[in-house]
Amino acid sequence: MTARAFTTLTLATVLAVFLTLAGYYWPSLWLVYLFKPLATLFLILIAFFHWIENRSAYSQWIVIGLVFSFLGDVFLIWPNQYFLPGLAAFLLTHVAYLVAFTRECRFLVNFVLWLAYLLVIVAFCSFLYPTVPTGLKVPVLLYAILLATMAGQAMGNFLELRTASTLRAAAGALLFLLSDLLLAFDRFHRPLLCATALILIPYYVGQYLIASSTANVRSPRRPR
Repeated sequence: MTARAFTTLTLATVLAVFLTLAGYYWPSLWLVYLFKPLATLFLILIAFFHWIENRSAYSQWIVIGLVFSFLGDVFLIWPNQYFLPGLAAFLLTHVAYLVAFTRECRFLVNFVLWLAYLLVIVAFCSFLYPTVPTGLKVPVLLYAILLATMAGQAMGNFLELRTASTLRAAAGALLFLLSDLLLAFDRFHRPLLCATALILIPYYVGQYLIASSTANVRSPRRPR
């Protein structure tokens, strides 16, 4: 992808996110319906064009993950009606990202780091569990464990390889995790002030970093 195309898609993503937030706070829901999916679509295009260039398995799985994110974003426009389908779509996002993050490094490349991520998530879930509806307790816990595993793998990759791509992916995964923790706190514990901005800004920045991590990836090799 040319530098101009990358810049154009980046600016389009920023504009779409801004208009999405404007739609929530205005409020003007047609802005949300239009620009929330568009923001993720622009991220898909960033990763897709990079995949066209490098044909790497890493880029392919990031594209797949972003497609599931697109579905999750659409479902969660109506969280009260479609929370479980949205949760399922994002669970598949994390599965795809985890596959991508094991293309160059073995699964659980840094076990101690993964355990630290997992303990934080389990502690957070324990804090929230009394207020999580009974029917959601198991799905939320499974989602949280997979989220921690994905983010821990991404950070482990960075500590192992120390490349610009793995740094972007690790930072993006960490921001994705932060966004989901804020979403869970807001939904299951108590409403946050400016919750929409607090949740969506780290989410989109994290997704942008993950999408852009597909640039200049190395040829596939056996995981270490």
